[in-house]
Amino acid sequence: MLATLEPTTTFAPELGIKELTVRHWRDDADYAAMLRVLYADKHSQGMEEAATLQEFRAQLETLPAMNVATDAFLVEQTGSVIAYQTIRRVPEADGAIRYAHHGFVLPEWKGRGIGRAMIRHSENVLRAVAAKDSPAAPKFLQTFVQSVQTELIHLLEQEGYAPTRYFYEMLRPHLENIPPYELPQEIQVRPAQPEHYRAIWDAMLEAFQEHWGEEDHTDQDFERWLKRPHCDPTLWHIAWDSNRVVSMVINQIDSTANAQYKRQRGFTEEIATLKAYRGRGIAQALIARGLRQFVERGMTEAALDVDADNETGALRLYEKLGYQPIKTFIAYRKAL
Repeated sequence: MLATLEPTTTFAPELGIKELTVRHWRDDADYAAMLRVLYADKHSQGMEEAATLQEFRAQLETLPAMNVATDAFLVEQTGSVIAYQTIRRVPEADGAIRYAHHGFVLPEWKGRGIGRAMIRHSENVLRAVAAKDSPAAPKFLQTFVQSVQTELIHLLEQEGYAPTRYFYEMLRPHLENIPPYELPQEIQVRPAQPEHYRAIWDAMLEAFQEHWGEEDHTDQDFERWLKRPHCDPTLWHIAWDSNRVVSMVINQIDSTANAQYKRQRGFTEEIATLKAYRGRGIAQALIARGLRQFVERGMTEAALDVDADNETGALRLYEKLGYQPIKTFIAYRKAL
């Protein structure tokens, strides 16, 4: 994505804030300033955030359809970073194009119109990008919020956004009484080896292709997927039918967050089963295996994210396995 700015451009002069400017991300030194803003913004709203500088950099640089050099904007006041925003043009698997944006502001600078100005700045940049895309493709602006972000939700609704989809973070608060689910006899679990990674990725995309908001991924996305923070193939549980990957649970342990919040939590991440293999208890057996492995690794609880309206019945499965909703996230959209 290309969005050209002068090295430093006056930002939102209508706000009357002296020496308020916006610029592109310049170099690695900007990551520290952005992380400081992210921490302050989220923590002021009672939201969790835990990442080392290296992890934060990796989060941005491995995000599909993200080029930090052109898609990250920093807002400065007298040369000090007080806010930032990121944008992404994301083709979806169904042919639609999502123009996503997210912004964060230091708490002491909130209430002065900077958040609204950032939303409008993102929209202007993304509209220019969208103008070059096929007029036949469905197009929409999108951002995600947590339900506790009531001021941001109010602002988005004032700007014409509407809630479109709800998601839960779910927690299994203990790792006791893990159900003894077994795999069907013909299904095997094998350790994930480097020569398997592409087959695992391809099976995951096939399983997710009909899911709401699924992205149209590229080969570069596969390489980025392997470089994500906390990627640990020793925690992957991959089910095979002969030489075909048919289901998976890609688990993670975020040691940074565990240390910051004084907990021992594992994350049950990508849970995917090919359509022809659903309803046979494969996913629940893999999740149970993953929970037992978390115990071996010293974890005492497990969490996951789920689309509340997932048509495959994932929410009911996770509840049966002892997970409970603890947070709600909302996708807000606005037509282009």
